[in-house]
Amino acid sequence: MSSWIDPALLGACALIGILIALPALGAARRRRRSSELARVANGFMELAQAVRRAGIRLHAHEDLLKTARALVIPELVTFEFIQASTKHSPELLADTAQRLALRLKRRVAFERKMLARTASGLRRGSIAAAVPAVTLLAMAPAGLALPTAALLCLLLLESLGCWLLWQAASVEV
Repeated sequence: MSSWIDPALLGACALIGILIALPALGAARRRRRSSELARVANGFMELAQAVRRAGIRLHAHEDLLKTARALVIPELVTFEFIQASTKHSPELLADTAQRLALRLKRRVAFERKMLARTASGLRRGSIAAAVPAVTLLAMAPAGLALPTAALLCLLLLESLGCWLLWQAASVEV
């Protein structure tokens, strides 16, 4: 009975751990993006209210536009066109900003709903993906080990499982 663990096994288990973490990292990235979208939506809603109160054309804060451009919001083009045009009324600018804000809020609500629905599946998938690595580590002290080719096959299957979890959890709205 050997007390050391094969470096190939340790490497395979470390890679499996990384693969298991990837879908969760993707979900965290989408949550951050969703929060940014919510902040941008609030900014456009505040702009619409300010334009209606003032009754004149106001320009969106440059930080708001910069963040919205970084988030690659397709509907932003329409807002920027109306904002750049001087022949349109302040009411049209306010309506455009409000419509953009409402669309973004709906998108955020839908994405958060989908992330919540897929979270339990991600957890179950991660647990299921961790079972082979835990089993291999438990077998190692007893002297039972998989050949390197079998470890590579396991990594390939884990990669496929990670990709499937990523696809199941990804929400593109």
